[in-house]
Order: sequence, then C-alpha cells, then structure tokens
Amino acid sequence: MTGFPERADLLIRGGHVLTMDRAFAEHSDGAVAVTAGRIVAVGPRSAAAATTAATEIDGTGTIVMPGLINTHCHAAMVLFRGLADDRDLDGFLRRVWAAETAFITPGTVGIGATLGAAEMALGGITHFADMYWHPDATVAAARRIGLSLTTGPVFVGFDGVDRLPWPARLQEAEAFLARHRGAPDLQLMAMPHSCYTLDAAQLAEVAGFATRHGLRIHIHGAESPSEMALVASQHDGARPIGVFDRAGILDRNPLIAHAVHLTEAEVARLAATGATVSHCPLSNAKLASGTAAVGALVRAGVSVSLGTDGASSGNDLDLWKAMRHAGLMQCLATQDPAALPARDLVAMATAGGAQALGLAQETGALEAGKRADILTIRLDAPHMVPLYDPYSALAYAAGREDVRDVIARGRAVVRDGRLCADIGAEISAVRALEQQIKEKGI
Repeated sequence: MTGFPERADLLIRGGHVLTMDRAFAEHSDGAVAVTAGRIVAVGPRSAAAATTAATEIDGTGTIVMPGLINTHCHAAMVLFRGLADDRDLDGFLRRVWAAETAFITPGTVGIGATLGAAEMALGGITHFADMYWHPDATVAAARRIGLSLTTGPVFVGFDGVDRLPWPARLQEAEAFLARHRGAPDLQLMAMPHSCYTLDAAQLAEVAGFATRHGLRIHIHGAESPSEMALVASQHDGARPIGVFDRAGILDRNPLIAHAVHLTEAEVARLAATGATVSHCPLSNAKLASGTAAVGALVRAGVSVSLGTDGASSGNDLDLWKAMRHAGLMQCLATQDPAALPARDLVAMATAGGAQALGLAQETGALEAGKRADILTIRLDAPHMVPLYDPYSALAYAAGREDVRDVIARGRAVVRDGRLCADIGAEISAVRALEQQIKEKGI
C-alpha cells in the first residue's frame, strides 16, 4: 500500500480491489488513485478518505482489477469472422489468404483493426499484441480507441498481401521503426510470421534485424500437426523450435504464439533462452490444433500468457472466454481438476501478459508507479452472485458483458459498459466489405 495524496486526477473509491501483484494483495473495500496516467496509490478505502480527485468512480459493488492483456491477435481479421469455419489450420489459411489477397489494404486494415480494438476494449483489454499486414493502420486504430499496443513490421518470405518483395520488406521494416520508435503507447517487436512462411536464411536475417535494433521477436510456432509436418518438409526434418534456435530467433527472447507441440527438451530450451508463450486455447480448440502443455511450461520457468488469436480463427477477441477455456482444457488434458487454478488464470490474463511481453514494470498489476490500466467488473448480474472467491468468479462466471469501466493509461475508454469512441462509420464500412466478399464468392 502507498499513501494516498490529497489530490488526484482520478479516484476509484470502493470495490473489491484485486491488485494482481506478486503477493496477490486484495482490499475488500479498496481505492485506487491515479495522476498523470499512472497509479499513485492503492489501498483500503479508508486510507483515501481525505483524497479528492478531478474524476471519481464509485467502485462499490464491483471488482477493481488490472486491465486484461491480449498477447497474440490479428485485430483486423475481424473482417473475416466466420468466413473459414470448420476447417483445420491448412484449410483455414487457404481461404483466409484468398480473402486477404483480394481485400486487404491499409484502409481495410484500419477499419477492421478499429472494430477489433473496440471489441477488445469493451471486453476489458487495455493492451494487445498484434501481428498483421500494414501495421501503421493498426497503430492508428489502437490510438483511436485508446488502447496501448505491441506491434511491429511483419516478415514473410514471399511478396505477401502487401506486395513487398524481400529487399523492400526489409527496407519498410526499417522505415516502420523510424516512424514509431519512442512512442509512449507502443512496444515494438519484430514479427516474422513463422518458419513455414520464411526459410532459414530469411529467419536469420530477421534475427539480425532484431539484434541491430534491440527488439524482441514475436512468431507463430508449433501450432498444429500439419504445421509440424510442413516445417519438417521445408527444413530437412527439423521442428519449429530447432529452426528458431539455429536461426538465432531464440537469442531474441521471443514471444511464441501457440507452442502446442513441444518435446520436454524443447520446453527446457525455451526456458533456458527466456522465450515466453502466448497460449491461444480458443483457436487451438476450434482448429483442432491440440492443447498446449501449460503446466509443463510454467514448471520449467516459461512465462505463459493468454491470446485470443484472430477473430477469423477463434471468432472473437474475448479474453474471458480464453481464460475459461484455458482452465477447462488443462483439466481435460491432464485429468487433474487443479491443473490451472482460477487465480492462475486471472494472472495469465493480467500480470502474466505483462511478464510475457516484458512490460511487468509498466502494467499488469495495480501498483503505484505503473500505468493506470484498470477495470471495474459489475457484480450485480445473477451469474456473479454469490462471490465466495473473486478469482473463481472472474475465471469461470464473468464475461465481457460484466465489464463496466475501462481505464487505459489513465484515460476512460469504456464508461458504464459503453465505448467512449464512436465507431459507427467503421461498422458500416465492415458491413459493406462483407457484401463485397459475398459477391466475390470467396
């Protein structure tokens, strides 16, 4: 607990405060004070009795907690939600890539990413990691809604939807960094898609690019059986983690999306190199890709967080569903009902996300000095009563409909369940694009 000031920009007074700090400190009737976009005090409500603020939020009857962190998504892929259902990863990619080739431009990425960021904000997500074409458009979309973002230049070994041959792609990556380095609402990473869309030499070039610029790397890896076979055919029988290791990707403390199909030796290697994992249970289940061994990763010392993946593969950007599915799938996979307790699930979506992204000093917990990324969760719905254990309620009963207030970097982005930004134009634009896709018959 830190002493409350006489005056703050924002004060949340009341509510059951879950700090999600290392001690999992709670305040059953708490308060959180914010000044200049940073938390300045957290503690019992009584300690804030003399504090006044420019804006006050009554937290009575809510859970007050850190904002959720989505560590792997493709926000603009909301444009293709429901377009490629009931397929495995290969079939899904073939159909979505056809749609992307026909319709993806900086403009369509902008409207799709805005809709995706709005969906995430309404669901309590205050920071997301995004890998997609034309990332400048996603930067603008995140800012329009008010969320902070991890993103960077995308690398594939072919011309891609953005029609950049390899030399031009490398040049554009340099230019992207020059445009955005130092922005306070952005964390930059290099974003190679995978080792089945890049050859060994190209992966090594990306690792060199990341080293020169002091960047971490975000990459898909070991997602599905079909990927494992494809990688083996392209890389002389190797597995994705081995390919990453030889190319120098593991030297950049990568954030690996999925990591479903790993050997014990690969898990140990990830732990030894400081790699982190974004577990995406919804898309892994929907594409029949498998269930990641989350317990084995955590026991080895790998930081594991939660991702939604894109809304075209998991069909939404709902981290509450991801929490619940992650827990249930681990119970089934291990035959152990205590495989992933509720408190650990909530931590994966908050402090664990910050840890996986390397942002633990900035966000993920309600602590003085950290960004004011804060949620209030309503407790007056029938499914939230009674409240024996707040972590259980959040992991297994709560949904995005229970999110009342969302504060990102000290700024309100959702008030009383309503988005602060007006996205009517983007919704109309996406509906028009839907009609074009239907007419084209993709």
